[in-house]
Amino acid sequence: MFDRRLLANFDWVLFLNSLLVSLMGVAAIYSASKGYASGTQYWLRQLYWIGVALAAGFLVLLVDMRAIGRWAYLFHGAVIVLLLLVLRHGAGSQVDRWFMVGGVALQPSEFAKFSTVLAVAFYFRDNRRVGNLGWRDLLVPLGLIGAPFVLIVQQPDLGTAMLLALLSVPIMVLAGVRLKLLGILAVLAVLTVALLVASFKLGYYRVDDEVVKTLQGEDVPPVLVEQARSVKGQRFWTATSLRARLTQRVAVDAGDPFLETVEEAAFRPLISFLLRPYQQRRLVTFVNPDADPLGAGYHVIQSKVAIGSGQILGKGFGQSTQGSLNFLPARHTDFIFSIFAEEWGFAGAIVLIGLYLALILRGLSIILQTRDRFSAFLTLGIVSIIALQVIVNVGMAVGLLPVVGVPLPFFSYGGSSMISMTIGMAMLLNIRMRRFLWG
Repeated sequence: MFDRRLLANFDWVLFLNSLLVSLMGVAAIYSASKGYASGTQYWLRQLYWIGVALAAGFLVLLVDMRAIGRWAYLFHGAVIVLLLLVLRHGAGSQVDRWFMVGGVALQPSEFAKFSTVLAVAFYFRDNRRVGNLGWRDLLVPLGLIGAPFVLIVQQPDLGTAMLLALLSVPIMVLAGVRLKLLGILAVLAVLTVALLVASFKLGYYRVDDEVVKTLQGEDVPPVLVEQARSVKGQRFWTATSLRARLTQRVAVDAGDPFLETVEEAAFRPLISFLLRPYQQRRLVTFVNPDADPLGAGYHVIQSKVAIGSGQILGKGFGQSTQGSLNFLPARHTDFIFSIFAEEWGFAGAIVLIGLYLALILRGLSIILQTRDRFSAFLTLGIVSIIALQVIVNVGMAVGLLPVVGVPLPFFSYGGSSMISMTIGMAMLLNIRMRRFLWG
């Protein structure tokens, strides 16, 4: 028999907030994709994805979250298997991030974020010890986070992997990790970032001798091979300055494939085991995007131009020059915020960010209403995913963070993102609907 209290406790404010952001995203996608030569109606596809996502969310609402929690490890294991399979059978340009199923792209990493918080939340439900936790107490939750993290790095998808790493922070704080241990982890994180920046700004680049030998046997200008040998072991400020040295000393166009071969294959920074060449260039241009304005820094420069040209009230719906004239790439996905800010200005951007802030605060309020640890950890994890993605996406659009390809929740085009985000939202609504049933 249907319990009327479930409907009475449904959070319509939270639901309508996320739905409003989704519909605003459809309008922004329509405007941003008008200039595409392909003529693909991304806005219409996004409407379809919203419909599918709402259906999936409705199914989640029908099942008690405690029952879903009992399957947490199985769900997480299934996503990890998908992450393993996508490395071998995935599709993408320079990356292996998704499966093509009947012409539809399925990206497992989007679901990994939510399966991870579900598994970690269930672990702390089963684990009766919370508070004053040490290294040994964190081995299992860090393992649950670390497994998808390693696989996502290999795709490579640095943005999602970074989100998983950051997710561990609020979860460990809620779990009651010792302050001394948190301090040690914070110091290690700062040192890691510092070494990463130093390796790009002051680090040595080495030449792969085997690649140089291979280049000699191919149709590569001998002068490029000699150039590669002559700079072995020299220090470079950035990979972009390396490109500048090659183009200045050798008469080769900056877009010449031979130059790309030497730059991406022969030269390896000392941290090349972690980051692919295009990721290295993204971090380099984060430090100085103007060093390569027509290459790796192009996205960030055009994004800031779009946001700045919107001024206070914007140019109006459909009047984005960065979109209609095809200046800004990925404008319906990663840089959708830039187009929105150009058309609606600072005022529109504040309204959108305000909606996200209201959604996040409303989600956090559920923690105060829950009566069990599983719900508290799961709520914090889901809200943290939304908050972190908003911060990272807006941060990279305005040039405060590196470009890592993180979508704006409920707003950027993408079926996997929309479905996973809606399922996460349905989990929050489920917890709030049934909070009076759990002791």
